[in-house]
Amino acid sequence: MKSKLFVIGKPIKHSKSPKIHNYWIEKYSLNASYDKLEVDKTEIKDLIQQVRDGKIQGLNVTIPYKKIMTDFVDEVEESAIRSNAINTVYKVKDKIIGANTDGIGFISSLKKDLSFNINSNTDVMCIGAGGAAYGVVSSLIDLSPNTISIVNRTKASGIKLVKHFEKFTQSKTIFETTLLDSKPNNEVDLLVNCTSCGMNGKNPLAIELTSMNKKSLVYDIVYEPALTPLMKLAMDNKLQNTNGFYMLVRQAAESFYRWFGIMPEDSHINEIIKILKK
Repeated sequence: MKSKLFVIGKPIKHSKSPKIHNYWIEKYSLNASYDKLEVDKTEIKDLIQQVRDGKIQGLNVTIPYKKIMTDFVDEVEESAIRSNAINTVYKVKDKIIGANTDGIGFISSLKKDLSFNINSNTDVMCIGAGGAAYGVVSSLIDLSPNTISIVNRTKASGIKLVKHFEKFTQSKTIFETTLLDSKPNNEVDLLVNCTSCGMNGKNPLAIELTSMNKKSLVYDIVYEPALTPLMKLAMDNKLQNTNGFYMLVRQAAESFYRWFGIMPEDSHINEIIKILKK
């Protein structure tokens, strides 16, 4: 019998997950299918029951349901506890598990796709204090960078994020919060846009990059358009830059592994990234 997998959310038509996962399903000759499913909150309980009954192999979860999924699963991975969100649902024996693969996907993309290593001397600036920032910071703290600066329109949200993560880090990482009008200086090694600013070319970030050092990386987790306004700005300042395709595909690989026990090879990850970029 063919295994069924879905990405659920509302809206869902924008999702690139079916293209990614069906590519790997075909590559590894798996008897499975992966589709988009726009659902209301009232339908989630039944979907989880179908995972429990084996009618559905697993789920990806996107907005607006990532935060409420903890109410529907039996156990949560540490990644989901840290990031306050679930983007992957899978079954182990008789237990329904919730995970968040965003953070590990982000870190994996830095190491494997961008050859960017974080250590105790690295200064990181994250723009935004919403769900995406929680996902990114949840794995960043494991690498113990020197500083993680949270830049946000409201300081209260930044402070809330910092207080949340200070519970999980035993390292000497220094957390800072500043308002959005502060520009990255030459000490910032990694700048990450964790907002939707610039998506579809609209509402670009109002930020200056002129003071950043030329060895730094500007990472925009937005991937529509493929060349985002922030990337253009980084190019104008001769800074290394990327969009969110690498993170998108690397986090998908982590979900795929949880459902099938197969970690897609780097070559198969690179192939789907090329397809997405077209």
